[in-house]
Amino acid sequence: MKISNQQTNGKFSKPHRIVALIIIGVTLLLIVTACQPQFGTPPRLATIEARSMERNQATAEPMNIPAPTPTDSPPENKPLDSSTATELEVWINETSTEHRQAVQSLADDYSNRTGVEVALQFISPALLPDLAATAVISDTLPDVILLPLEFTVLWSENGILDATVADAVIDELGRDTFDQGALDLVDVSGQSAAIPSDGYQQFLLYRSDWFEENRLDVPDNYDDMIAAAEALFDPDNLIYGLVIPTESNLINTQRAFEHFALANNCQLIDESGEILLLEPECRDALDFYYAIVNQYSPPGVQTDTSARNAFLDGRTAMIMSSPSILPDLVMANRLDRNTGIITNIRSDVTAEESANFGNITYLGITSAADPAAASFANYWFNEGYPTWLEIESERKVPMRLGTIERPRYYIDDWGNSPILQGENLDDIVGPQVVEQLRSGIGSTNRWGFRQGQGELIGKIYDELTFSVVLQEMLSGYFNSAKTIFEAYNRVIDLIPDYSFPIVPTPEPGSINTEG
Repeated sequence: MKISNQQTNGKFSKPHRIVALIIIGVTLLLIVTACQPQFGTPPRLATIEARSMERNQATAEPMNIPAPTPTDSPPENKPLDSSTATELEVWINETSTEHRQAVQSLADDYSNRTGVEVALQFISPALLPDLAATAVISDTLPDVILLPLEFTVLWSENGILDATVADAVIDELGRDTFDQGALDLVDVSGQSAAIPSDGYQQFLLYRSDWFEENRLDVPDNYDDMIAAAEALFDPDNLIYGLVIPTESNLINTQRAFEHFALANNCQLIDESGEILLLEPECRDALDFYYAIVNQYSPPGVQTDTSARNAFLDGRTAMIMSSPSILPDLVMANRLDRNTGIITNIRSDVTAEESANFGNITYLGITSAADPAAASFANYWFNEGYPTWLEIESERKVPMRLGTIERPRYYIDDWGNSPILQGENLDDIVGPQVVEQLRSGIGSTNRWGFRQGQGELIGKIYDELTFSVVLQEMLSGYFNSAKTIFEAYNRVIDLIPDYSFPIVPTPEPGSINTEG
């Protein structure tokens, strides 16, 4: 790699930046470990440190975008214009060996085509928000970042991402080739804050054989979930009704509750900025969450791993999961035999509408990026895209649906990539389930984004506001009636000069209103 050891333009050189980030990462890991909630200490007190930092509000000048014409697979070996840059730094929010090898091969191919070296940093998703905030302060932002939906609008509003450049890349690639819903989710003043790369449906898995044996209805609504959890709950034999993440420092704790809340049409905030948590839809959603988790889940906090293991070991009737569990189910010969998949949940059997929950990864170009970053983004969504989508393809539904010439090339091919020992999802579960898993991800009605409040949602996920307060409730610090007000007040604390102040008081009638 061609890297100078001198500092330029007041920034650290690449080696210094990499070393600095490693030191920062280790330090943050030690801090997180030291701050784990201790027995008898509320998670709120254990995580009260101010993690939000003042972001750089400056926006980079609009950049010229030298970009290749989109190509169909197999990609053409064509040179890419890339300005005068000699190196780009790219952060990837995946850390598996397979991802490292695949992305390194893409970086090498891009370098061979352009002469621009690519310095890769593979960063754990849990550390990504803090490392980005630190990079702003230390003036060490990379050129390109892969990041989840939750932080995309916040980082654009705070000057970390450059929406002008991202939007220009989308136009160059063909706006109509992307999932329109995924673009709309990250709209900032008429521009897309980042470029939608891939996504997946969060789903509820259930033991279909147990349900058939006990003549239980498909658990796609509150009533049938509760009925099934109660009927199949057998703690003496270590079998539980439902296992979902409940740990206060996990983003998926928050995601699981948001999915349940959306099923009851509980919206966090409206277009005017008023917080809606105290509305009956949200109260009822929290009461349902408390009832099913408190009564029919294992004791102690749960994680994604414990939920996965419980389902694979036959110790729970239902879990909330990402598609990353599918290869394990294939290996256990259970995916097509005794596992049901639900992507849309309703509040009750009479509800006309149901809610899905889409998780989307975006490719963001930072405000500190070299103009060559646009060229790299164009490469990512053309020559490099098939390779990226093939790694753990079960959770990478393409958000670029196809090319200008072949508008559905990528999305129609999803499901055909092998997920284990040559088998693909289409062969295992059939085209109907494949269509269920790949449809509607971009149209997900996630909290706040459709209402233009994505910046607040980023703060809430950065603080893990709901993950913390939900664990406090389940640990006995609050009953469900008080928890909704705790959540309300903590969200209000994130909104400067909130325009709709009230003094809420708990009302009787909710589950667990004593204590």
